[in-house]
Amino acid sequence: MLEKRLEQAAGCLPPQLRTALRNLSAVEQARCEEIRLRAGQLPAVTIGGQELLLGSQRLAQGELEETLRRATAYSVHTFADSLRQGFVTVQGGHRIGVCGQTAVQEGKLLSYRHISSLNIRVARQVPGAADAALLGQIWEGGQVHSALFLAPPGRGKTTLLRDLARQLSDSGIRTALADERAELAALYEGVPQFDIGTHTDVIDGCPKAEAAMILIKTMSPQLLVLDEITSERDVRAAECASHCGTAVLASAHAWDMDDFRLRPLYRRLLDTQIFTRIFCIGNDRKIIPIV
Repeated sequence: MLEKRLEQAAGCLPPQLRTALRNLSAVEQARCEEIRLRAGQLPAVTIGGQELLLGSQRLAQGELEETLRRATAYSVHTFADSLRQGFVTVQGGHRIGVCGQTAVQEGKLLSYRHISSLNIRVARQVPGAADAALLGQIWEGGQVHSALFLAPPGRGKTTLLRDLARQLSDSGIRTALADERAELAALYEGVPQFDIGTHTDVIDGCPKAEAAMILIKTMSPQLLVLDEITSERDVRAAECASHCGTAVLASAHAWDMDDFRLRPLYRRLLDTQIFTRIFCIGNDRKIIPIV
């Protein structure tokens, strides 16, 4: 038997790979973060940030293409928009990252000619990832304060934002998610695959800045949640939300506050003074208040 979420994520895999996953211990299955497939190489899983090789049979390139076809129910063209961004999200909120030879026109990726790698990220919700102490710092004095979370990849920024959104939404705060990469709500045929709260609206698969502006204009949220701020447009969208009286929760890639200040985009973000709360996520996923 496979652990439930891992079994769902592995549903598109060839039978021999599902068998290899079943040979993992119960603890390893529960901690499995990713399933990595590379043409000509042994399959692997990521556990605790480290890759563990599986089995003894190297993967043929055709097996990767068949895996993607199975993941998209043999309708790859239906996922063309997200594939142009390098991923597809399948039922359960599991995201499959795609690499390979591409067809490009005028500098834009049109499609994949051949698949060379797939990375199936096993999606898991962690209720309570945002504990009462953190929630009390965000929602204080009857007001939701804008907050930014800093961490390198793999420290749980998205999980934390999702749980904060869920708890604030369930407390009656009108919440909007600009879910560009389908990681916060992971809509599948319009239905969130994660619990994101009872008063939450989502735009999925649209650039964050554009989605944020639509949400502010049409859904009058009290709270806007962006995952990773990566561009000037994202900064402007957060600034616009703040000017409209909407609190913002967001994350950014940085090891710590010193690293954050070194990056020109993030220096501008500090200058806007949008965020009245800034936290770092430590190695042990401990939340450390900075501002």
